[in-house]
Amino acid sequence: MWRNKSHRLRSLKSRLAVWIIFPTVLLMAADLVVTFQSAERTATLVQQQLLFGSAKMISEALVFTDGDYEISIPPSAFELFKSRHKDRVLFSVRSKDGRLISGDDELVPYRGALRIEEEEYFVTTLRGEPVRVIVFAHALPNSSSGDFAITQVAQTLKGHDEFRDGLLSSTIRGHTILLAITIVSLAIAFRWTISPLNRFSQTLLQRRSGSLEKLDVDDAPSELDAVIHALNDYVARLDHILSSYEKFVANTAHHLRNSFAIIATQINFGKRINPHNRGQMEVFDAIDKTLGNCTKVINQLLVLASIEQTKPERNPVGDVQVSEIIAAVIEEMAPLAQQKQIELGVDDFDDSVRIAASARLLHEVFSNLIGNAIRHMNKAGVVTISLRGEGDYALFSITDDGVGIPETLHQKVLERFYRIDESKPDSSGLGLAIVKEICDSLNARIRLCTPASGVGLQVNIEFPLSARHPELSRIDH
Repeated sequence: MWRNKSHRLRSLKSRLAVWIIFPTVLLMAADLVVTFQSAERTATLVQQQLLFGSAKMISEALVFTDGDYEISIPPSAFELFKSRHKDRVLFSVRSKDGRLISGDDELVPYRGALRIEEEEYFVTTLRGEPVRVIVFAHALPNSSSGDFAITQVAQTLKGHDEFRDGLLSSTIRGHTILLAITIVSLAIAFRWTISPLNRFSQTLLQRRSGSLEKLDVDDAPSELDAVIHALNDYVARLDHILSSYEKFVANTAHHLRNSFAIIATQINFGKRINPHNRGQMEVFDAIDKTLGNCTKVINQLLVLASIEQTKPERNPVGDVQVSEIIAAVIEEMAPLAQQKQIELGVDDFDDSVRIAASARLLHEVFSNLIGNAIRHMNKAGVVTISLRGEGDYALFSITDDGVGIPETLHQKVLERFYRIDESKPDSSGLGLAIVKEICDSLNARIRLCTPASGVGLQVNIEFPLSARHPELSRIDH
């Protein structure tokens, strides 16, 4: 659980949201405390004013006549407290010596010292309920001896509490609305401000595998300048390393080819010296076949290396007529097909199909596919080739009626060095991998499936008609 929380806080949006919302919530909580105290003071002040007004009315109704007290309490003294809360209100009027003149005896005499026209407030409990009480000392207007009386009025706290809670609820609603607006604003702001970063990520994801193009700084947010400069610097250093690797591969291939050519010459010389020695000739033939396989693997590896190390800024390519390349490959493969009693057929051959690609790479694709179809037929059969335009794509298809490939291995055979039959030494497992790499570099889609007849294998490739890939041209040189 802690690890998941820590992982979430790795997000810049989460961190920013925390550092905005958390202090905001703290400030709101502090403001609620202050608001509660302020609401409490306001509600208390309102209740005290009501109590004072009631006590004043009651005290003004008290007169001293002929040595006795007379009082006629006006109804308005209690109408002040009318509300939906129905608070209980009690009052008492006592002489200065504590004798009850009028009111409720439950209000005990006030024991504190009061000056004339002075009031005191306090909270106590009556009949199990908290009440706020005012004690007001007032002079008797008809008394010549400076006599005074003490009026007490008590009210329960229901109205006080609800008034306070109402003020607090209003503040809470305001804070809730403000917090919701803040969260929504943050979500919109994040979506708006993070969108350039998302576009930058998509740009990186959409780059072709192995591309060493530098990133453009002009359209990126200034906050990404350091990242882009770092990536461009890394690309430059990687380009230098890969260029050195290309030279190493080219030099190695050159030396290997020379060495194999020398060995092949020596084998031919050995065959001419003693052509009647059957055992020796069998050894020479085996060596010659092994050299041929090794040369084939080296050439395939060089093609793969060339595809991987291509750079888009070199020599743009033009449109290529695909049918011409396929026809040339069929012509090259015809002797092998005739030797294995394989009939090469053509169906839906659209001569107008042109795509932007390297002619050599397309030749590599078609020769690998047609060659594989012929070599892996264990019996006489038919290999059918078709080419047609469909919308924005050129669809190339090759179908054979051989042993086929199980559907579970259709993706596996596109991996490098994967061989279904390990017993065949002349199979390197690179042919279809090369086709897949070239298709990826051309933004083409390759798919293996079983023909409608249910026998053999069908390979479909969709080449984009409008796509251009200038980075591939340098392989022709």
